[in-house]
Amino acid sequence: MHWVDWVLITAYMLLVFGMGLYFRRRAGASIESFFVSGRSLPWYIAGISMIATSFASDTPLWITSLVREYGVYYVWQYWAPGIGAAMAIVLFARLWRRLGVLTDPEMLELRYGGKLASVLRFWTGFTGAVFFCPLIIGWVVKAMEVITREAMGLPEDFRVWTTVAVIAIAVIACTLSGLWGVVYTDVVQFVLATTGTLILAAIAVNEVGGLGAMLDQLRSLENWQGRDLDIAPSIGSGKGQMSVWNAVGYFVLLWPQVALAGGYQAQRLLASRSTRHATYAMMLHAILYYAVIAWPWIIVALCSILILPDLGEGVSHDNAYPRMIVELMPLGLRGMLIVALLSAFMSTISTIFNWGSSYLVNDVYKRFCVREATPHHYVNMGRWFTLLIAVVGGVISFMADNLLQLLTIGLVLGAGGVVVAFLRWFWWRMNAAGELAAAVVGWVLAPLLLFAKVFDAPFGHIFDTELELSSDQNLLGARMLFMTVTVTLVAVVVALLTPPTPIARLRDFVNRTRPIPQFWMPVIRGMPADAGPFESLGRMLLSWLIAAACVYSLLAGIGGLLLGDSVFGLACVGVFAVTLWLTIRRVNQDTAADEPFDGAVPHSN
Repeated sequence: MHWVDWVLITAYMLLVFGMGLYFRRRAGASIESFFVSGRSLPWYIAGISMIATSFASDTPLWITSLVREYGVYYVWQYWAPGIGAAMAIVLFARLWRRLGVLTDPEMLELRYGGKLASVLRFWTGFTGAVFFCPLIIGWVVKAMEVITREAMGLPEDFRVWTTVAVIAIAVIACTLSGLWGVVYTDVVQFVLATTGTLILAAIAVNEVGGLGAMLDQLRSLENWQGRDLDIAPSIGSGKGQMSVWNAVGYFVLLWPQVALAGGYQAQRLLASRSTRHATYAMMLHAILYYAVIAWPWIIVALCSILILPDLGEGVSHDNAYPRMIVELMPLGLRGMLIVALLSAFMSTISTIFNWGSSYLVNDVYKRFCVREATPHHYVNMGRWFTLLIAVVGGVISFMADNLLQLLTIGLVLGAGGVVVAFLRWFWWRMNAAGELAAAVVGWVLAPLLLFAKVFDAPFGHIFDTELELSSDQNLLGARMLFMTVTVTLVAVVVALLTPPTPIARLRDFVNRTRPIPQFWMPVIRGMPADAGPFESLGRMLLSWLIAAACVYSLLAGIGGLLLGDSVFGLACVGVFAVTLWLTIRRVNQDTAADEPFDGAVPHSN
């Protein structure tokens, strides 16, 4: 690290702090302003903010590790959720914006009503804020530790304090500016991060003699299992193949979580100006994040196999990306790319801080503790809760062994409730009792599965194998499937054994969101004839297919052009152009009916 690099890093930190000060007054006007930017975000700001948050500092390190160890096809762990993002474009973005709540747990009381729904809202908001948000903070902090070690070359003591300093600046900026500062800082961070990764990719390709030379050298590596450079997923039990269990996890169980567009994505959708802006924001996120953003990381990873074939004994492949920065980036540009990774890190944790704080304020403190207070009071509490979440996230990061451990916990817990979350929207008979039972079972089952390892012996006996269900990475999908099936069965059985949600509550929910009617017929039958227009199941499925083709044709097109199959690549780009036009046309048609109502957002509880 040269002093020029440190100047660039310092300038960036001052910029983040300055933007926090700039948006301070606007954010402090009310909790709607602090947490959903007064529902005034244009689609391009909301969409870029979602991309910047999804692109954390750990993401290029993770992608590099997958490519070096297995090959390009293994990046489907990253690409597979794009299936769900396509569904979010054509359905869930509109549903969230119509609902008009402040946070997604608030939906639970609007959907179910009654004391059990209140308990469910409290539990969802509390666990989301004090466990899931700090869990995410923990794994991006783990990635930050690698960056400070490999790219900045700091001693152990300095690495800890550097990470603390970066988090502290993010906390200060976030507490000052709320979501306003987060999203507009995200735009700057997105530009920096994208520019930096593109520059590194270009320099890396030049270092190995160009794209053609890179491809020829990689194909000649007999000891690297990804030498065929195939981007199609390879599923099986062979060496380096994605296991069938993990394929189930990624292609069947993971994408529905993305389709639901909850958490920080729901926050951006709820902050958008209208249903059309929310849908365009999700479209921008889906196309850029899943089809485009990963390719510079993949190119750097491929070049790193040639430039850094041996990282050293016991050194993880995660270290290759920051080492490429040190090896290739000249004076000044090195600092710029480290700023890019820092910006990706700060973008993610700033969002997590604000998102988790919104849960504690809106779904815990304001709903159950202090119901009547001034807007200024709730904003101040949001700032204190931001600090609390930062501290808990730091503790989880300190206690965790590695990034993969935290990621696995998040995937397994998330898989447990994904079908139940779908049933909120698609099955009128799901009730608060069923969801609450599912939540309790999920939180009891996950520790028994992952830490107590009580299912390892039964699993080994049934499948006649010595593999451990609790920890084997090839069985991650099996763990996710086990959680999904068990928790869903509990939810459905309890829902059917307990009284349904009052019909008046269900009709109010249907009237607000206008979901797909086939799943709500017992509720809709007694409603006025002019209650619609509702979503069309057939149209939604066709739109979903077109949107998915849009995302994946661009992904395949870029891959073909970069990896030596230009005819295939150009054909896919042509498919992308047609499906993009069709998707935009259908989105405009679907959101036209919402335009007269976009200014009338229902008040929160």
